[in-house]
Amino acid sequence: MVAAPAAAVMAAAFAAAVMATAFAAGAQACDFPPVKAEIDRVLDHDKDKATVFRSRVKEGWDSLKVLSELVTKDVAERIDRCRFDAAEYLAKRGFPPAH
Repeated sequence: MVAAPAAAVMAAAFAAAVMATAFAAGAQACDFPPVKAEIDRVLDHDKDKATVFRSRVKEGWDSLKVLSELVTKDVAERIDRCRFDAAEYLAKRGFPPAH
């Protein structure tokens, strides 16, 4: 009866591999150029949003959180997927992350 445990282990390993593949396929990659364009639009072309953004960040708010609140839900989701790149870009623009 050694074959039964081995078969169970193989089945469990196969199931884990299938689940990992499905998870990886569902994860969306960062497409940063549109996120960068939106950051530039908010900071450089929308005076009202830029004023709110700068004011809140100056008060100590997290720059990504503020930015996500100022854009549409779709754009906020893109920012979330590109969190690292967006934070790096905002830091280069003079808005380091809150600590």
